[in-house]
Amino acid sequence: MKNKIAIASAFLAASSFSMGEIVVNDFLSFEGFVDSSYSHTDAEAEGVNESENSFGIDQVEISWLFNFDAVTAQIDLEYEDGDDDNEDGVEQAFVNYALGNGDVVTAGRYASMLGFEAYEPTGLYQYSTAYDIDGFDFAANSEYVQGVKYTRTSDTTFFGISLQDQAFGTDGDRLGGDTDSDLGQDSSFAVEVAGSIDLGNGFTVFAGATFENANEDSELYNAYVTYETGAWLFAAELNIGEGEQEAPGADDIELTSGLLMANYAYSDVASVTARVSAIEVEIGNNDLDITKYTLAHNYALSDNLLLVTEISFADGDLNLSDDADADSFDGDVTSLAVELLFTF
Repeated sequence: MKNKIAIASAFLAASSFSMGEIVVNDFLSFEGFVDSSYSHTDAEAEGVNESENSFGIDQVEISWLFNFDAVTAQIDLEYEDGDDDNEDGVEQAFVNYALGNGDVVTAGRYASMLGFEAYEPTGLYQYSTAYDIDGFDFAANSEYVQGVKYTRTSDTTFFGISLQDQAFGTDGDRLGGDTDSDLGQDSSFAVEVAGSIDLGNGFTVFAGATFENANEDSELYNAYVTYETGAWLFAAELNIGEGEQEAPGADDIELTSGLLMANYAYSDVASVTARVSAIEVEIGNNDLDITKYTLAHNYALSDNLLLVTEISFADGDLNLSDDADADSFDGDVTSLAVELLFTF
């Protein structure tokens, strides 16, 4: 559901910007994008300053789309800078079977239903995501999972349930480090449930949750609301997660995060986005609090070429109450980015 909202609204200002399918025949078509950027980051913590410049191709993706009436399939092949998680470069690979009346069964590797923000740059309102701080992603849930899901879609409602291999895997530098599960431990199975309703007058409400049995149970609840009026889009999101650690003496993890966002399309080809996001992570008696402020501008240079500029500032405070040598730790990160997104 969130991807439908993003695709329909993210480039409202750039109405000429398109990501159209290239049709090979009645059964096969493909689409994709090339995402490149330049970024400059200044990080300061306890009197230590670090600066970093980065320029290059962030991600290249080609989606192969197959259509055999009631059966459809999609395979996404990608290159992503610094990502070693997707073996052989396969981001998604799934088959859909349409049962009729909006009911669909999907099997394979597919995107999580949770979260307001899209997982691809083609669906974002800015360059960075809300919970990404200097390359460390505090979004706990996996972006892509493997399993079987059932969805039902109507003109005003959406419902989905997924039985999958994991819920909190390590897609990049995410909460929990190099373990197989960010909020728990090795996963045996997980369940994800999500639903949304269009209330009319521009309001849409979404609620979802995921539960993982990973020796000890972990769970994440996600809810957001969007409001569209004229050239404006507003969004508010809240995430609450909890993970139990199985290792003796290990502390449980609690995560709370959320965002407020406003996007204004001031012309047919341009829009501006302002976003405030906050993250709180508790590991035992240790607390990490981060607030991130983001301002971004989108401009469609042509039907298939989008220019995104962004400035963001993140301020964090780490309270190490379990450490006798350090009670707190403060730091901030300022980032400037210019992104060029080509779609086909």
